[in-house]
Amino acid sequence: MSWIGYGVRAAVALLAASGLAACQSTQSSFQGSNFSGETRALEKQLDAEAVALGTAQGVAGIAAAADPTPISGLALASAGQAARNALMRSADERMKAQLARDEQELYRRYGMNPDGTPSGRKPADGR
Repeated sequence: MSWIGYGVRAAVALLAASGLAACQSTQSSFQGSNFSGETRALEKQLDAEAVALGTAQGVAGIAAAADPTPISGLALASAGQAARNALMRSADERMKAQLARDEQELYRRYGMNPDGTPSGRKPADGR
């Protein structure tokens, strides 16, 4: 098969992967008044980043499959795993920070301090 045939296959696979990724939308895991719209927006952003990484890895895998030596596949696998791990760490840190902001807002909304005491004035500690 000529290089043109590989190029056409790669283009078709890219279009199919993009179309499939666009169709996959899930309901938010952060429903209800305990979570802000910022949390739901961050969740959508993180989902989009994960889909983009997966699509890029798929396209790179198709290109690596055209290589007759297994070297490009090995390099791609380790680079792909490193990228996935970095994305997971980044997403986890951003989501934890956003959930901490939501928690503080929840405490403010119900007039409480993080330790469970009323926010107006802490009770005497009994000394």
